[in-house]
Amino acid sequence: MRSWLYSLALVVTFAAVAAKMPPFSWDTVPVYNFLCNKSGPFNDAAVQIIARFPIIAIDQGQGEDVSDCCTEDKILAVAKQIKAVNDSVYIIFYYNSMLDWNGYRLHEKLLKHPEFWLRNASGEPVRIPGDHSFKQPKEGMLVFDLSTQAGRDFWASDCINATKSEYIDGCFADRAGEDTFQKNTLSPETAKAYASGHVKVLQDLQKSLGDNVLMANNDLVPGVGSTMIEGFRSDEKSILRLQEAVAQNKLVEVHAGYSDSCRNITDTLAAFLIGAGEYSYYACSQVWFVDETHKNWLTWRPEYDKPLGKPTGPATKSGDVYTRQFASGTVAMFNAKTNKGNIKWAK
Repeated sequence: MRSWLYSLALVVTFAAVAAKMPPFSWDTVPVYNFLCNKSGPFNDAAVQIIARFPIIAIDQGQGEDVSDCCTEDKILAVAKQIKAVNDSVYIIFYYNSMLDWNGYRLHEKLLKHPEFWLRNASGEPVRIPGDHSFKQPKEGMLVFDLSTQAGRDFWASDCINATKSEYIDGCFADRAGEDTFQKNTLSPETAKAYASGHVKVLQDLQKSLGDNVLMANNDLVPGVGSTMIEGFRSDEKSILRLQEAVAQNKLVEVHAGYSDSCRNITDTLAAFLIGAGEYSYYACSQVWFVDETHKNWLTWRPEYDKPLGKPTGPATKSGDVYTRQFASGTVAMFNAKTNKGNIKWAK
């Protein structure tokens, strides 16, 4: 175990050397992509569209219908595809900070280290289901035990190893901040240690990555530079969440589409523009994969080419209506009572 941890420390040192931030511009709407193709690599036409986005995360379902191991390699293969078309694209490696998705090489390693399994008060492994859009065991997945330093080092190693590649620039930590799941089944000591350990592992991993992106999903973790607002809606609550993240100097991805149709993105896009800051990015999709039915992630919308420009200042609010102006002459408005937005694009 000591030699394994020593090797990990060397990898941490290496990973902190080549830090960088993703491309960002106010010239047009800053957007991102977050997708996977369950059937394997993307075709050339799809890659041409994907490579237009400045920042892209490859989700855990990549190639899940292909029997070859492992998810890490499948994500890397897609990253190579994309960077061959546009090497300035910033590519993020997805994995879960709680659930042991079985397609990963990390899963195979975890099976050999039962000391890294989170266990309930009776000593039985905790098992939890995940997004049912993706393959998983019926009994649920194991949970990484982040209550110990060894368990935290084990989990962090997958991101660190991924970012050793020239094709992977950062990591996405799903389920960040979640510590209430089945808490009644854990001993009080384990529950407390897990909650604090979940924060600490993200903070320590961010230090190892330097300025490279570590994105904590749905959580503003102190010391972690990025977050996603999953389930961003056309409402004032979402605007305030975005403004709070921007005030903390976070890189923010907002994900719209769960409750608002992506057929017309005006309402959620206007809400985004009201609250967006430097390194804020927008996207709209109902799911996290692409197939013949779900093509939002392979759609470059006409709004993405409209002139924007840097905000002339923060949004103002008069009555129920937020207004924000941009350098090109574009004006975004959002009515917090009706939850409707309007964007007057510059010509």
